[in-house]
Amino acid sequence: MEREPTITGPINRINVAGELLRLGYTLLGKLGEGATSEVFDARRREDGRRVAVKIGRTDIPEAAAIVSRMQTEWNVGRGLRHPHLVSVLEGGVLSDGRAFLVMERLNGHDLLQELETNGRLDPLRALRITRQVCEALQVLHRRGAIHRDVKPENVFLCADGRHPDHVKLIDLGILALPDDDPERQHEATGQFIMGTPLYLAPEQATGEQPDPRTDLYAVGGVLYHMLSGRPPFEGDDPTDIVSRHVNAEVDNLMHVAPDVPPIVSALVHQCLEKDRARRPKNAAAVIGAVDACLDELAGGFGPTPSMPSAPFPEIPAPGSAGEWLRFADLLSHYVGAYWPGDVQPAVIRSSLRDVANARDALVRAQAEADGRREQADMSARYRIEQRERLNRQARRIAAAMERARTRLREALRAADRCAAALDLVDDRYDREMDALRGMTGGRVTDVDFTEFMARHQAIEACLLERSARTAQLAAARDEEQRAAEQLAELRGQEVDVQRAMAEADLDEQDDGYRNEQSAARSDDDAVTAGRGLEQATLRLLVDYVRSVRGR
Repeated sequence: MEREPTITGPINRINVAGELLRLGYTLLGKLGEGATSEVFDARRREDGRRVAVKIGRTDIPEAAAIVSRMQTEWNVGRGLRHPHLVSVLEGGVLSDGRAFLVMERLNGHDLLQELETNGRLDPLRALRITRQVCEALQVLHRRGAIHRDVKPENVFLCADGRHPDHVKLIDLGILALPDDDPERQHEATGQFIMGTPLYLAPEQATGEQPDPRTDLYAVGGVLYHMLSGRPPFEGDDPTDIVSRHVNAEVDNLMHVAPDVPPIVSALVHQCLEKDRARRPKNAAAVIGAVDACLDELAGGFGPTPSMPSAPFPEIPAPGSAGEWLRFADLLSHYVGAYWPGDVQPAVIRSSLRDVANARDALVRAQAEADGRREQADMSARYRIEQRERLNRQARRIAAAMERARTRLREALRAADRCAAALDLVDDRYDREMDALRGMTGGRVTDVDFTEFMARHQAIEACLLERSARTAQLAAARDEEQRAAEQLAELRGQEVDVQRAMAEADLDEQDDGYRNEQSAARSDDDAVTAGRGLEQATLRLLVDYVRSVRGR
C-alpha cells in the first residue's frame, strides 16, 4: 500500500541512491530540479530501460503537502498509457517519508525552450500543439482530475515521437480531484501558488474550486504565448500578474500579432474569459474549435482548377490525421475537377477507391480508439476515487494512531507516577509502623503518649493517602487500557485499509491493465490506419501528377 504519511517534522536524510537501488533503479545523474522536487536520470534493473525518477524535496516548508501531491499524481497516472501523457511507471514513499515517482524518460525539449530559442510559432504549428495538449487534458478530466499547472514548461516536444512536435503533457504533481481532500493541502495557499502565475485562471487566484475549465484558461494562455511570443500578462511581480488575471483584460491578440487569423484569435480569447461559464465547456469543445481553425487555415478547396493549372497541393506533415483527411479531400476535389465525369484514367479511379477505403478505415479506427480510451478513463476514475478515499482513510487512521500512541504514552507515564507516589506512601507507612512498633512491648506507663498518637495519626494519614493514590493508579491504568484498546482497534482498521488497498492493486493489475492495453492497442491501430491513409493519398498524388504530365 502506498500510504500517504502525515509528516509533522523535518524528514531525516537517507541514502537515496542506495534505497532506489534496492527498489530496482540505478541513479545515473541529476536531470534538473524545481521548487518542490528533483528529477534524476536512472536505469531500471529489470529490463535496462532508461527512466526519470522524481523525488520530493525536503528543504521547503510544505514537504508534507508535496508528498501528498506526488502520491495523487501516482494514483491518477498509474497504469495510464496515452500518447500525449507522460507515463508514470511506479510510485511510493521512501523510508525518510519523501515521495518518489518513476516516469518514462523523454527525449526532446519543452515548449518554453522552443519559444525562447525560436520565438513565436506560426498558427498552424501552435494549433497542432494545442490540440495534443487538449487530448491529454480530456483524459485527465475524464479520470476526475484537474491538472492546474498547464504551462510551456510542462508541454514537452518529443524528439522521438510519432510525428513532428509530438506532445507529452508532463508534471502532474498538483492534480486536483473534484472531491478534494483538505488534508492534502491542494488549495492555492502557502508559499507555493498552485499553478504558474503567468497562466493562472482567475478562480485559482481567488482560491475557488478548480474544474476542467480552469485548465482551459491555461490552454488559452499558452496558445496566446505561442502565437504572440509572450504570455497574456508579464511583469516582475507575481502578485501583480495574478491580480491582472483576475481584473485586467488581455491585450487583443490580433493587435499584438496581426497575422493571426480572426477565428484563432476568437478561440484564444474565449479560453481566456474571466468568467469560466463563458469559456469552452470542456477539452473536447476546444479540440473541435481547433479543428475548425485548421479547416479554415487550409483555405477550403479554392477555385476549380483548369486543365493547364493542375494545382500541386502541399503535403501535410506526417502523423496529423485530421490534416491528411483534409488533404485527401482536397486532392480528390482537384482530381474530380481535372477529370470530370467518366473520363478519369483507370489508375486514378483505382487510387480514389483506395483513398476512400483508407479514409473509412481511419475514421473507424479513430472511433474505436476514442471509445476504448473513454472506457479506460471512466473505469480508472472509479479506481482513482476509491484509492483516494482509502488514502484519506489511511491518513486519518495514521493520525488517530499517533494520537492514541500519545495517549497511551501519557497514560503509562501517569500510571508510573501514581505507582511511584504509592511506593513513597508505602515506604512512609513502613517507617511509621516501624517507629510505632518500637514504642510497644513495654509498659503503657512508659510510653510517650503524645508521640504515640502522632505516629498513629501519621499511619492513618498514610492509609488515607494510600487509598487516594490507589484510586489514581486504578484510573491511570483504566486510561492505559482504553488507550491500548483504541490503538488495537485502529491497528485492525489499518489492516482493513491495507487489505482494501491490496485488492485495489489487484483490480488495477487486472481490469485496469486490460483496459489500458486495449486503449493503447486501439491508439496504435489508429496510427497505423493514419499511415494507411497517408500511403493511399500519396499514391493518388503520384498518379495524379503522372496522369497530368501524360506519363
